[in-house]
Amino acid sequence: RPELGEAVIAWSKQGTDTWQLLSPSTIVVHYTDAGWRAYESKHLKNLDEMDTVARADKRHEHDAYWKSRRDAAVKYLTETRDEAVPVLPAGYTANNAIDQFVSSRISQLAMQNQSAPKAGPDFFKQVRPILETRCLDCHRGVNAKGGLALDESVRALKGGKSKLPAIVARHADESEMLRRVLLKEDDDEAMPPKGERLRKDEIAILTSWIEQGAYWPEFPISDFKVAGSADDLSFIRRVYLDTVGVIPTVAEINQFMADPAVDRRKMAVDRVLADVRWADHWMGYWQDVLAENPNILNPTLNNTGPFRWWIYESLIDNKPIDLFVTELIRMRGSERFGGPAGFAVASQNDVPMAVKGTIVSTAFLGVEMKCARCHDAPSHKSTQEELFQLASMLQQKPITVPASSSVPMDRFHNLGRKPLINVTLKPGTTVAPKWPFAEFCDAEVAEKLAENATDTRDLLAATITSPTNERFAQVMVNRIWKRFMGRGIVDPVDDWEKSKPTHRELLRWLGRELVRQNYDVKAIARLILNSMAYQRAVDTSLHEASPLYLAAYPRRIAAEQLVDSLFAATGKAFYTEEVSLDIDGSRDLGNSISLGQARRAWMLTSTSNERDRPSLNLPRVSAVADVLTAFGWRGSRQDSISQRDESPNSLQPAILANGTMTTWLSTLSDDHPLTELVLQDRPLTALVDHLFMQLLTRHPTQAESDKYVQYLKAGYEKRIVSLAVSENAHAKPRVITHYVSWSNHLDPAATILRQ
Repeated sequence: RPELGEAVIAWSKQGTDTWQLLSPSTIVVHYTDAGWRAYESKHLKNLDEMDTVARADKRHEHDAYWKSRRDAAVKYLTETRDEAVPVLPAGYTANNAIDQFVSSRISQLAMQNQSAPKAGPDFFKQVRPILETRCLDCHRGVNAKGGLALDESVRALKGGKSKLPAIVARHADESEMLRRVLLKEDDDEAMPPKGERLRKDEIAILTSWIEQGAYWPEFPISDFKVAGSADDLSFIRRVYLDTVGVIPTVAEINQFMADPAVDRRKMAVDRVLADVRWADHWMGYWQDVLAENPNILNPTLNNTGPFRWWIYESLIDNKPIDLFVTELIRMRGSERFGGPAGFAVASQNDVPMAVKGTIVSTAFLGVEMKCARCHDAPSHKSTQEELFQLASMLQQKPITVPASSSVPMDRFHNLGRKPLINVTLKPGTTVAPKWPFAEFCDAEVAEKLAENATDTRDLLAATITSPTNERFAQVMVNRIWKRFMGRGIVDPVDDWEKSKPTHRELLRWLGRELVRQNYDVKAIARLILNSMAYQRAVDTSLHEASPLYLAAYPRRIAAEQLVDSLFAATGKAFYTEEVSLDIDGSRDLGNSISLGQARRAWMLTSTSNERDRPSLNLPRVSAVADVLTAFGWRGSRQDSISQRDESPNSLQPAILANGTMTTWLSTLSDDHPLTELVLQDRPLTALVDHLFMQLLTRHPTQAESDKYVQYLKAGYEKRIVSLAVSENAHAKPRVITHYVSWSNHLDPAATILRQ
C-alpha cells in the first residue's frame, strides 16, 4: 500500500542491540519509537508540501477558465441591483455592514411592536402551538392543502382556493378557519379532517385572538434590548471553538491579551482564519452534509472510501466554494486515493444518482427532495420527475424509472380517502437530463459558463454555481451564518420551503458579497466574526438563538469540539490505533482501506464488524468513538444531515465521568503534560489559576480558588519525591510485539489479544 512505513528495512550493527533504518546517506535514523516519529514527522511534512504544490499546479491548468468565470461574476454584479446597506439607526453601534442590517431590522420591528395589543392571547405561547399541532401538517409550504397555508400571516389572511380568508381580523364569525373547526365531525369540510377535534379551550383561544385583531408577530420577542459585547476571554474561547474547533491554549490567550485592546479581536480573527486547524473543524460539518461514509472494510459497498481527504485538502487550500462544488459534482479522479469520485461510490441502490441528487439539492440549493425519491413530495413542491432530471444530469445519461423507485397507487384504493401522496412518474418512464430549477436561474445562460457543456455533470455544476443563480450564493452564506450565529437567516438551512428569511436584505447582500469576494468562504467568515452581532454577550435565559441576534445564547458543544478540546486542554496526545482493519496490507484497495493515524476526532469512523468479530475491534478508536456518538456524531452516514440532534441524554455525563477516554485524560501519568505542570515550582493559587485558564479560558472566582486550594493543599509542598533508581530499573526483556490484522483475525489468540 502507498503509505509511509508500509515497508521498512532496519539493521543492527554486530555487537549492539540497537537498530537503525537502512539509508544511502550518513544520516542515522534510530529504529525506535522516538526515532521513527521524528523521521515520519519530517517526511509527512515533505509529502504534504509536495501534495500542496501538485494540487496548485493542477488548478493552474484551469486558470484561464476560472478567470472567465470571475469576469462573468463581475459583469453580473455590475449589471444587477446591489442591496443598499441601511443607515445605522440612532442609538445603535456597528462594526461593519452586517451590524447596520441587523440593527435596522431590530429598530424596524421594535417600532412595530409598540402597536401590539396589550390584551388577548399570546400568539407564540397560546395560538401558535394550536396551529402547529392541529393545522400545519397539511397547511404549510407550497403544497398546502386547498392552497391554504397557515404558517405565515399573509397567506393565512388571504385564504386558499376557496377565496375565503381563513382569518378576518376582529371578525371571528367571518373567519373560515373557525367555521370549519366548529363543523360536526361527519361534515366533509370539518377541520381537522382526521384525529382529535379542537377542544373548547383551544377554540376559545383562537376566537379571542381573532376578535382582538389576530396580531401575528414575526418573532417571539417582547424585549428588543440588545446585549453588550462579550468580555475578551469569552470572545477568544468562542472564536477558537467556532473556527478551529478547540479551545485556545494559554499561550494563545496570552498572545491575544497582549495585543492592543482596540485591535485584538480583529487580529485574533485573522489568526484563526489563517490557522490550518480551520480545515479540521469544518470537516465534521461537510462529512454530515455530503453523507461521507468511509467504511474501512469492503469499501465498495454503499460507502465513499477515502473521499474525506479531498474534502480536507479543499479546506486546507481554501478552495473557492464554487470550485469546491464544481469538482464535487464532476466526481472525477480516484475513488480509492481520495478524489471527488468517491462521492459517486456511495448509495449503490437502484438509482444511486437520485440519492446524490437529494444531497446536492439540499446542500447547495436549500431544496429538500427526499420524498420525491419515490413519489411527488406531499409537503414540498418538488416532483419525482424533477429529482430524476437532476439524477440524470449526474448520471450523464437518461434514467429509466425502476418499479422499486415508485409507490404503487393501487394500494390506496380501499382506504376510502384521497391519498396524501401523488405518483405522476410511472415506472418504466425514461427521464432525460434537465435542469429542474428554472426559478433559480436560466440554464441556457448558465450553459455558457460550463467548461464542457456536453458533459451534463459539468453543465449542472456550472448552472448551480453560476453568479446568475443567487440562490446558491445565499444558501452558502446562510450555512456559514448558522455555523457562527447558531441560527440561519433562513432556518432550517437545508429546506427553504419551511421558512422565510428573517433578514432578507442582509441575506442578499451577503450572497452578493460572496460572489464579489470570488466565493471565498473565509471572507464571509471574517465579516461575521468581526461583527458586533457575533460578539454579543450570552443571555443565559435563551434556549435557542434569537432570530434578531439580540444576544448570543448558550450553545451546546459539538461532539468533535468536545473530544478535540479535551485532548487539547489536557495536552494528552490524541493516540488511537491506525484506522484500518488490514494493517499488514494483505488485502487489495477494493476490499480494505486505511484512513491512517487519526489526530483529530473527524478522522475516525465506524469499524462495522466488531460485534460479530471481536478480534476486529479497535479498542482505542472505540473508546473515543463512544464519546463522540453520545454527543451526536455518526460513525457511518447513510444519509445527509445539516443539523445534528443536540438533545442532552443521560449517557453524556456518565461517559465523561466514567468513560475510558476521560480516564486517560484525567489520570496523571508519566506521559501526561499536566504531570509536568503540577511539578513546576509555583504557589498553589497560581496553579489553580493556570488550570482554570487552560481548561475553561477564565480565571476562577475567589470562592472557586479557595475551594480548590483547600482541596489540594495537603501534601502540595511535598509533592516531588526523589527516588534512587538503578540504571537497569526500567530495562525490560525484548519481546516480539503481536498484532491483529485481517490476515490473522480468525485465530483464537486474536480475540484474546484484542480484549
